[in-house]
Amino acid sequence: MWNIAFAQEEKILSKAAYAEKIYLQFDRENYPAGSTIWFKSLVLNSVDHKPSQRSGVLHVDLIGPEKQLINQKLVKIVDGSGHNHFDIPKKMPPGIYKIRAYTRWNRNFGEDFIFSKYFRIFPKIPKTEKAIEHINIVDKKEGAFLEATFNPNKLDSLQKRKILVGLYLNNSEQDSLEIKANNGVYKLSYKLNEKTDYISINMLTENGFTASRSISLDENKVDLQLLPESGSLLDGTVNLLGIKALDFKGDGLYTEGLILNKNKDTITTFKTNKFGMGVAVIRPEATEEYIAKITNIDNETEYPLPEVLKNGNILSVRRTGERVSLIASTTNKSDSLMIRISFRGIKLFDIKGPVKAGHFNTALPVHVFPYGILCFTLLNENYQPVAERLYFNDVGKKQVTIAVKTNKNEYSSREKTSLSIHVKDSTGKNIAAQISVLALAKEPLGAEQQKGNSILPYFYLTSELRGKVEHPGLYFNRDDIYRLRDIDALLLTQGWRKYKYDTTRIVFDYPEEPVLAIDGKVSGNIFNKPKEDVELSFIALGEQPVVQTYNTDSLGRFYFNVDFLNEENREIVIQSKKGGNKRNFDIAINDPESLPIIFENRQKIEKPDSTFSEIVNYEQRLQQKQLSYELAEGVTQLDEVVLEAYNMTEERKKTADLAGKPDVVIDGKDIQEKEKNWSYGLYSILLFNFPNDIRIQRDIEKPGGALQAKVIGGAGTTILMMDGMVINNLNYPLVPNIPPSEVKSVEVIRFAKHFSRLYMQAYPFASPMEVPPTGDVIAIYTHGKKGIFGAQKPKGILRTSIKGYSPTKEFYQPDYTNQQRFKSNEPDLRSVVYWQPQINIENGKPAQVSYFNPDNTEEIIVIIEAITPEGGIGYHEITYPVKQKDIKDIPN
Repeated sequence: MWNIAFAQEEKILSKAAYAEKIYLQFDRENYPAGSTIWFKSLVLNSVDHKPSQRSGVLHVDLIGPEKQLINQKLVKIVDGSGHNHFDIPKKMPPGIYKIRAYTRWNRNFGEDFIFSKYFRIFPKIPKTEKAIEHINIVDKKEGAFLEATFNPNKLDSLQKRKILVGLYLNNSEQDSLEIKANNGVYKLSYKLNEKTDYISINMLTENGFTASRSISLDENKVDLQLLPESGSLLDGTVNLLGIKALDFKGDGLYTEGLILNKNKDTITTFKTNKFGMGVAVIRPEATEEYIAKITNIDNETEYPLPEVLKNGNILSVRRTGERVSLIASTTNKSDSLMIRISFRGIKLFDIKGPVKAGHFNTALPVHVFPYGILCFTLLNENYQPVAERLYFNDVGKKQVTIAVKTNKNEYSSREKTSLSIHVKDSTGKNIAAQISVLALAKEPLGAEQQKGNSILPYFYLTSELRGKVEHPGLYFNRDDIYRLRDIDALLLTQGWRKYKYDTTRIVFDYPEEPVLAIDGKVSGNIFNKPKEDVELSFIALGEQPVVQTYNTDSLGRFYFNVDFLNEENREIVIQSKKGGNKRNFDIAINDPESLPIIFENRQKIEKPDSTFSEIVNYEQRLQQKQLSYELAEGVTQLDEVVLEAYNMTEERKKTADLAGKPDVVIDGKDIQEKEKNWSYGLYSILLFNFPNDIRIQRDIEKPGGALQAKVIGGAGTTILMMDGMVINNLNYPLVPNIPPSEVKSVEVIRFAKHFSRLYMQAYPFASPMEVPPTGDVIAIYTHGKKGIFGAQKPKGILRTSIKGYSPTKEFYQPDYTNQQRFKSNEPDLRSVVYWQPQINIENGKPAQVSYFNPDNTEEIIVIIEAITPEGGIGYHEITYPVKQKDIKDIPN
């Protein structure tokens, strides 16, 4: 095995070799509203896949379709691994969402090593109404027009006059317009630019209700990319031409076609695989011009091939048996050529050989190279790259194998399944490892998992390539006899220009984050000069306060280790002293600037997906079955709680009319009773006593920024109201210090009605088309309506809230050893049957896992992923049948 973990500096070709690879394993690919997103996280060295020692903190963000940050998690990473979850509210709007994960260190490498995944949230109860429909492209004398019909009253019964429509054309152009009702009908007719490929249509009603749809304007359009093997076509030489065909959404499309010369003579034919990738062999001439035409689709487009170079260099790579053949061709008068072989930004070695008749051929055994993507680079006499080719080296056997034994061959529903799991190296020896175990109802969730970006394709393939790789899991299915052909076509078409270990300039602006810590600066309050040797007292408030001290350095800097914070937020106080006396210095905490949100609008384009539709129908049938049982048994849903004895004051009525009735009411007396000696305002009490409903956190956009309040279990964006009026966001910094004695109540309204209109009042300078479609309200009621302007920030002391590690929760499992529970008529309709993200295997002993099977499936698929301390990665699946318990007496 190659020892590349501690490569010498001169062997490092790309600073990307210093990056970390971040991987999140999810329990499923798409989620119903009201469910939980379970995930395991791995942070490994990019080069050798050993657990990273650089980072002990992982930042994980849940992002909505309008680029809103819905939720954030801080995950503690130990030995390269951690786990956590996101709870999806039942009222979460359906659509495309994104999860991204990054370490502070990986921000040095741009987007290349930031993990991201798009997924869909769908309603458990079927919805048929559409507020935007009849979308068509109509050709008129003046050009092509986009036409659509809007039905805002399906969302907003009080809508009367006009709606605001926002149009996002491709990824860059934007436009907005008002549409008035004509005989009660709202219609759009909009002239399109000829270059528009797809469009997103957003509708905003008078009362803040929103709807959106994204469509392709030409679903028959094919993007056919013609990619020479090493970057160029060379005259008079046999060339490989990569073919990549994409549909209107950027997914691979099976195509057949012809390569024609300028006289329309057929030079060769081509055929892609199911992912839209293929290869054509051509010996081009510099005096000719070539085009490609698709023959199996009604498409008259002609696609020009790249220009054929009279002089130049190309590099071809082939696998022949157990050897890798390299063929370098040149038109230059050179006695020799050099080929450099590198792996994840590390030079392995150079090969230099003689040129005969314009070619240099050599072949090397497969086993001399590491497993994974190799980069072969042809160098000129000045050691500059002139041609490059990516190649996947499959050594023919698994580096890590996972052996699983079940205690039976088949099971019944509600019966316990027991698994014994070993992890072995390539020699068959039992080794230490950390594994995750996931059990799913195979129909319909198994098909999504097997195609997805699991641990093997992620670490060995997709984490090293820019751009989308469709169904990456299929390239690692060893039962597929075409997988090596297909993966070579992928690397031929994905191209070395999309290789992450290139020579892109990287600057190390962000430090490592091995533990959770805060740092900052102390300065004078007049000239802002850094203050040296200032004694700082740090107190983490709470039931068990933590106290630390620190003396600032010559630049006024300080540092406190807060790796003990295993909670979402913790209130802290930092106070300054010098010479034994309190001093009025300015104290500021450093925060890295927030990571910009990138969301690919093309992901929102609607496209038929039979697998996804089957899952949606399956989950909705299960929900109907569960509701039928609860109706028959008289079970009350938890979200149907009625607020009793609610005094509808004038201020509360104003709030209810604007935003809706509250989901949670916190009485002012309860707030006052929980006030401590160290409490300094309303937010300090809310922080520690009502964490299930309200999160208090610091404004991450500003160093030492003001405290912010956010609703837990809501839509993600929170605005504040006081005494029936919306608070302007400029006054938000005054709210944390309101004296608790002035507060009558604090009330939470999740998924507030008319939220877009309320948001525009809180943020009057926001663009109407960037307003979040859904959000939450925290309504504060005071005795005298004058508490908001009384707060003053004291000097020499910083009171704020900092984020700690996000708490984890246990995956629910029923226990059917209880006979009453076993015989219960309540249906067990779990799709995700079992989830255990972190199990350590030590000293070669097997891991023992057990769980009970559900009622709703006839086959279970178990997925096991493994990592070893030495960087080994393993993946294994088993399936077993489940005989259904007789539940005919359960309502359907």
